[in-house]
Amino acid sequence: MYNGDEYAEGDIAMNSRDKQAEKTKNAILEVASENFLSQGYQATSTRKIAQALDITQPNMYHYYKNKKVLYIKSLEHAIGGFSEALYKTYDENKDKSFEDLLLIISTFMIENFKINYFMMMHDISTFFSDEERKTIGQTWDIGYYKVLNNVFQDHKDELRSDLPLPSQVGTFLTMLLPYIEYNDAKRERNIANLGTMVKIFIHGIKKD
Repeated sequence: MYNGDEYAEGDIAMNSRDKQAEKTKNAILEVASENFLSQGYQATSTRKIAQALDITQPNMYHYYKNKKVLYIKSLEHAIGGFSEALYKTYDENKDKSFEDLLLIISTFMIENFKINYFMMMHDISTFFSDEERKTIGQTWDIGYYKVLNNVFQDHKDELRSDLPLPSQVGTFLTMLLPYIEYNDAKRERNIANLGTMVKIFIHGIKKD
């Protein structure tokens, strides 16, 4: 016959193991995302990630079965945390003018999401399948596109009606993404030049 104390002890042990497993998984994603975003997929060593955490490589693959899965989950982890802060910034500033809000959101993105964008795009197109690229794209949309879409949607009465709103958002994102880099000095330089890019996007370069 089992008694309640044995059940309680078992539950406590299980909860402790679950918490430790979750802690380990998050620690892996923290280190992996930093490596992947700075060095790229090919140059990142999963062995070194494991060593940095003082765990074995097989132990790491117990949580993330291969390097591709780890890369995708690392992006989800990095972009997920970033998108929450981005939405908060949008909420705090959504009463600003369209130009000011675009500048605030863009500056926040450059300051707070360190990534070598062109290297990431190369990695995704080179090493991942169509289905895997679709998954990464969905993560990317949650992190960036939806907030910018809200900005454009809020000010759609000020914008050209002959151009579809998704095309306007996509064009601005295409102009912005090269400004998002991993190197601190480059990001500072890009922020200094960001106001000019936003003005060109909104007002064009032709005289009225």
